Amino acid sequence: MTQPALLVNLRTHHAQAGDTVVAPASIIGIDFWGQPLFAVREDGPNLVFTFTSAALNMPTGNFVVADTLVKSVTVREQGREEIVIIIERYFTGPWHIDENPGLLCRYNVHIDPSPLFPIFSNKVVLLDPWARPWVTSPTNLPEKTPTSDIARRLGQLLAAVQARPHFSRARPNFPSLTPTDIRNGHPCHVVISIATLYNPNRPQSGFGVQQASTSTANIRLADILKQELQQKLPLPLISQGTVSNRMFREIPVPGAVIEVGCISHRIDEGLLRDIDYKQKVAQGLFNALRRFFRQNQG
Repeated sequence: MTQPALLVNLRTHHAQAGDTVVAPASIIGIDFWGQPLFAVREDGPNLVFTFTSAALNMPTGNFVVADTLVKSVTVREQGREEIVIIIERYFTGPWHIDENPGLLCRYNVHIDPSPLFPIFSNKVVLLDPWARPWVTSPTNLPEKTPTSDIARRLGQLLAAVQARPHFSRARPNFPSLTPTDIRNGHPCHVVISIATLYNPNRPQSGFGVQQASTSTANIRLADILKQELQQKLPLPLISQGTVSNRMFREIPVPGAVIEVGCISHRIDEGLLRDIDYKQKVAQGLFNALRRFFRQNQG
């Protein structure tokens, strides 16, 4: 009797831990020990794969992805030697699958980022990584190191979907933008400042979101940022409120300060050095901007 192919792995992250590449497309990997038969259909934005002559060698359930294009992946059994995998997308759009047959059969589902282009096209996002010289970790990690790296990763994601990321100070590969430029007519749609929490006397692990003002747009942006970052990050939300600084006073557009961790806390310091964590922060910020701009489309 022929043995069913075994589902042994589901790869749900485009950028694995330690990867330094950020990209707007999604890749969902499905690995079988053996080669099943399969059919696929579209159900609204979702992709529904049915694998036959197949059995499970991993748990069923709903696995949150929360990347640029995929919300989650669900794995369940359906009848004898039949497995259903549902890729829940945020949008309908182009996709394709490639198959690498063999004893370990790998299916890679490539989801194209083109549905994001109308949302982000020509949106000017001003990225403002903080670099306060006195803000350092217990082992002398300067604030500017994680904030600049996160801003760079977010800028790369935004540029890849036809947005126009700018930085508040000179940065390789990105244009700069000042309040004076904006007063002189340069467009700007959102300001995202990236900072850390600093409390060397009483460090507390967590992140924060400070909105630029109490306007409706600022409140909505801050709420979306909190929701998306809470979904992506292992840290609790410990700081929120309204912040007033010169940049926000001079630039009358929605904005927020994202405190991406407490640099004074040893656990958070470790995360702020970790590539995978900084990827998650950049992805969470991107997801929040996607929701914010999409809602603005009406």
